[in-house]
Amino acid sequence: MDDLISWLNSYATQSIFIATALLALLESLAFVGILVPGVAILATISWLAGQQALSLPLLLLSGFLGAVAGDWISYILGRYASHWIASLKLMQRHPNWIAEGERFFARYGGRSIFLGRFIGPIRAVIPFIAGSCAMPPTRFLVFNLLSAAFWAPVYLIPAYWLGQQAEELKMGWNIWLQLGALVVFIGVLFHAIHHQLAPGKHVYRLLHPFATGAKDLLRTYVFIVLTALLLILCITLRQLTGVSPLELEVYNQLHPPPEYLQVYAVFVTLLGDGIYLIVGSLLTAILITVHTQVRTAVTFMLLMLGVSLLNVVIKHSLGWPRPELGQLLYGSDSFPSGHASSAATLLASWAVLFAHGCSATLKRRIYLAFMLPIVSVALSRVILGVHWPLDVIAGLAEGLLFAAILRWHLGRSEQAPLPTAFQRWLGMGILLLTLGYAVLKGTAALSFYTQ
Repeated sequence: MDDLISWLNSYATQSIFIATALLALLESLAFVGILVPGVAILATISWLAGQQALSLPLLLLSGFLGAVAGDWISYILGRYASHWIASLKLMQRHPNWIAEGERFFARYGGRSIFLGRFIGPIRAVIPFIAGSCAMPPTRFLVFNLLSAAFWAPVYLIPAYWLGQQAEELKMGWNIWLQLGALVVFIGVLFHAIHHQLAPGKHVYRLLHPFATGAKDLLRTYVFIVLTALLLILCITLRQLTGVSPLELEVYNQLHPPPEYLQVYAVFVTLLGDGIYLIVGSLLTAILITVHTQVRTAVTFMLLMLGVSLLNVVIKHSLGWPRPELGQLLYGSDSFPSGHASSAATLLASWAVLFAHGCSATLKRRIYLAFMLPIVSVALSRVILGVHWPLDVIAGLAEGLLFAAILRWHLGRSEQAPLPTAFQRWLGMGILLLTLGYAVLKGTAALSFYTQ
C-alpha cells in the first residue's frame, strides 16, 4: 500500500510538469492560444507546484520546453501550410488574427518573436507569420529560445511563490486584501465584458438583435440594464433583510481602520461633498457650452440634478438609519449613499466626456482610470463609519446608471467628440478644483470625521 501511495504521489508530481509543458505549448500554438486560457491555467498549476514544494527548475524547464515547441510548430505551419490554414472557415471568420500579426511582424521584424511572446493574442500568431514570411529557421530559433527563456520565469515564478506562501497569505487574508482583490476582479470583469461587446465578438453577435440600430451603443444599453438591475437588487435586499449579518461583519472588520487609511478616506470623500459637486458640475457645463454643445450641457446638468433627487426620494421612502457614528454626524437617512451616487455620476460623466470618440481600447483605459476614485469615494463612506456597505453599492449603481445615460445621449444624438482644447481645459479644471478643495476643506474634514 505504501508503494502504491508513493507511486501515485510520484505520478501526480510528474503530471504537473507534463501539464505545464502541454499548456505552454498550447498557449504558443498558432491560433489555438487565442482560444485557450492558458495563462490562467498555468498560473493555477504553478501555484499548486509551489504549494507542494515541487522543483522550481523543473517547472521552469517544462514551461520553457513547451513554449519553444509551441512556437516551433507554429513556425512550421506558417512555412508549409499557411495557404491551407488561411482558407479554413475559422480563419475567414476572423481575418483580423492574421492581419494584426502581419502588421506587428512588419513593424518589429525578428524582435516581434520576442515581444509577441508577452502580448496576449499576438503570442499565438507571430511564429506562424514568421514562417509564412520565410524567416530563416536559425534566426527564428534564436528568438524563440531567448523569448521562452524569459517568458517561463516571468509567467510561472510569481504564482509558484504565492503557492509557497499560501499559509502565510491565508493568515494575512484580512478584509483589506479581500477588498483590494474585489476591486481588481471588478476591473478585470469590466474590461472583459467591454471587450466582448465589441463588434464581431461572440457576445456582441448574440445580443445585437435585441438592440437593432444601436451600432456602437450596445455596450451602453447593457451597462444601463446591469446598473439598473443592481440598484433594484440593492433596494430589494435592504427592504427584505435590513442590515444582513454578512454586511454587519464587513462593516465591523473595517473598523477601526488604520490611521493612514482613515486620513485617505477623509480626503477622498471630499469628492462627494456638495460644494465640490456643484462647482465641478458648473465648470463642466460651462466648458461644454463654450464648445457649442448646449444640449449636452443641459443633459449633463439635468442628470446631476436627477441623481440627487432620486437619492432623496429613495432615502425618504426607505428611511433606513445610518450606523451609530453616522447618526452622530448626519441627520439624514443612510440608504443609498448620496456621496457615492453623486460622485460616481460626476466622475463617470467626466470619463464619458474624455472617452467619447476614442477607440474601444482607449475608452477602457479611461474608464478604468476613473474607476479608482469612484470606488474610493464609495469605500470611504464605510471606512468613516457613516454608511453601511450596501448603501454605497446602491449609490455606485445609481450614479453609474446616470452616467451611462449621458453616454447614451452622446451616442444617440451623434454628437461630435469634444475637441482636445475642451479635454485640456477640463483636465486642468478638475486638477485645480480637487487640489484647491482639498487644501481649503481638508483640515476641517479631518476634524469633523475624527472627532
